[in-house]
Amino acid sequence: MRKTGPLLYLLVCTLIITAFSLPGADRIKLTMFSQSLQGGRAASFQAELYYQSVDGRLVTIFGDPLDHVMVTNRHGELLVYDPGENTVYRRQSMEYSSENNLVYFFLHGKTRDLGLRDLGFIQSRTEFEQGLMISRWEAPASLSHLFSHIELVHEDYMPVYAGYYDASGDLVKKVYYSEYEVFPDLILPKLITEFNYLPGGDSIINRVRFSDVRINRQAESNWFDFEIPDDAKVID
Repeated sequence: MRKTGPLLYLLVCTLIITAFSLPGADRIKLTMFSQSLQGGRAASFQAELYYQSVDGRLVTIFGDPLDHVMVTNRHGELLVYDPGENTVYRRQSMEYSSENNLVYFFLHGKTRDLGLRDLGFIQSRTEFEQGLMISRWEAPASLSHLFSHIELVHEDYMPVYAGYYDASGDLVKKVYYSEYEVFPDLILPKLITEFNYLPGGDSIINRVRFSDVRINRQAESNWFDFEIPDDAKVID
């Protein structure tokens, strides 16, 4: 089974942690176009996302024509279905939880800390400079092997930048949030650009652009209720 697309999606969506919402949005459908660049090599994919907060279920459709369908929930259950082969790949881990996914943060108003407080980070400092609010968040002991701290920058109460520092205090990731658009019940950055700095001086650049955003009654689709066929063969 080819799992490159879904696994790349999971990587992008768990690394880019954002939160941009107003109360009242309980389901959302949108198109995501992701581009990655490393060492002169580029890769891209497009996906349709269908998320509803009532049960925390996220259905992601890859490819046109249909290539794979990925289903996750708040309990960390991951299913990747290949309709061509009628096979399903299963895993369970809280790292796959839909509540660690950027769509969850869109709908649950976590613009102040981008979900860091829920992960155990503690705000240690806040400064104001030229209309920007700059805050520093110290990593909990459970994540100290990965991060020393994270810096957030807000403008007009919305995040525009996040800087991630590793256990040695070196900057290893920058994330920029831009092209904000106000929708009914939702404020969304249409463009997210991420720079990941690797050992040895190499880097990975990820760019995610959102379009065709539909919310609540406008977000009507049978994909919200998609179920993997009972006769699908389970593979590792």
